[in-house]
Amino acid sequence: MRIEEILIVRHNEVSFGISAALIGQILRVPDITSLALSPHEVRGLCAVGGGIVTVLDFNLLLGLQPCSGLGQANRVITLNDEMSVLALLVDEVTVSLTIDQNKIEYLDVQDEAIIAIVHHEGTLIQVVNLEYMIGLIRSVKIESQAIVDKSNNQMVTATSQSDKSRYLVFKMGGEEYALAIDELREILSTDITITTIAGANDEIIGMMSLREELVVVADLRRFYGFEPHISDKNRIMIVQMNHKTLGLMIDEIMDIHEFSKSDLDSLSGGSDDKRIAGVIRNRDKLISLVSSSAIESLLERNSDIIIANDISIVNENAVEMVEVVIFKLGNEEYAFSIEEVAEIIDTTPITPIANTSEMVDGIINIRGQIVTIGSLHKRLGITMSAQDDHKIIICHAPKGRIGFFVNTVSDVLSVDPAQMREEESADGLFSNVIHLDEGKRLVLLFNRDISQLLKGAA
Repeated sequence: MRIEEILIVRHNEVSFGISAALIGQILRVPDITSLALSPHEVRGLCAVGGGIVTVLDFNLLLGLQPCSGLGQANRVITLNDEMSVLALLVDEVTVSLTIDQNKIEYLDVQDEAIIAIVHHEGTLIQVVNLEYMIGLIRSVKIESQAIVDKSNNQMVTATSQSDKSRYLVFKMGGEEYALAIDELREILSTDITITTIAGANDEIIGMMSLREELVVVADLRRFYGFEPHISDKNRIMIVQMNHKTLGLMIDEIMDIHEFSKSDLDSLSGGSDDKRIAGVIRNRDKLISLVSSSAIESLLERNSDIIIANDISIVNENAVEMVEVVIFKLGNEEYAFSIEEVAEIIDTTPITPIANTSEMVDGIINIRGQIVTIGSLHKRLGITMSAQDDHKIIICHAPKGRIGFFVNTVSDVLSVDPAQMREEESADGLFSNVIHLDEGKRLVLLFNRDISQLLKGAA
């Protein structure tokens, strides 16, 4: 095997080379979700470019001390071709090197981790046989199975690569379930702020902000009839279907597996449980396959609070719904257009600023960005209640972001324009009154020019 170019990575003072033909991207270390019962070398799963990849510790592949994943120089390297579902966690990436064939020594070895030595500027670089190393620890190995073709009674082998699919295996209520990786967008830990939604169905935990996108989180355990088990192993799976995004809370991520069609026993069409598409046979265990119709059912059941995250094609006569975030100030309900809302966070201490408008409470620091906090209570003449569970709604404004303290966030709704009446208030703060519950519930919708709420103080 002739090596033309390598990427050099370092562990302490030792340099290793990886064939550049295998390298995809070099990234800063993202959040990695650990996997239970996985091989020692597998660090977990992470989202890269809209897909889920398995992260291997390059150091552990070589029998070295593990990479912390926390160092300033630590990187994740994605791989190409047949290994595109994998990524490497490394201590440090130094440089890409075109090989002078006069300075490389190919080792006459087979089934070894090191296949060549490159002499470069007084340093010896050990070139690794990545395919061999990964082959030693692949947790999923589907053996060939002989099956009978009933049409002609001939024996055929069903183990082609196209016959296999990847699944995320997870636990709920002590049982194992699987979801096709293609239906997953990413996996999150539960140390995030989730805002409850008043009046939602039992399985709805609430709403969270995910990179300026509001995502409803459902407890998949409740939907499947299990009592939720709260632990630090709980995870939120982000799925995307029909132009909508939904978070699904589960007990624990187990592993990522590759199964062939022969491993899957589909349920008969007469099965009462539409939540299960089939059963996967994995050695001596049975894994229930979550059906797409179950997720679709969750989306449809909660369609009034789940926001579309893409623009779908609609017919000319379709009604364009208005999406709003409804919140409480005092005893009244108000709303912002969803397009104006960047995120919703828990209350946090603010820094007062001297010589500013009385409508400005101060500023806060959100991930290094300074955000002005305005007072809707003062603007509307409402007394601020003394409670610790206030929320801050961060809104887009022409000159940056503006945050507002609110008592609670009630709902995220798609409102039919027929439910809205234009508001003719003299101060121009509101654009419409939303009539809900057959007019028994009135919600004032703020004007889209958010900056006017502070009289230009932002």
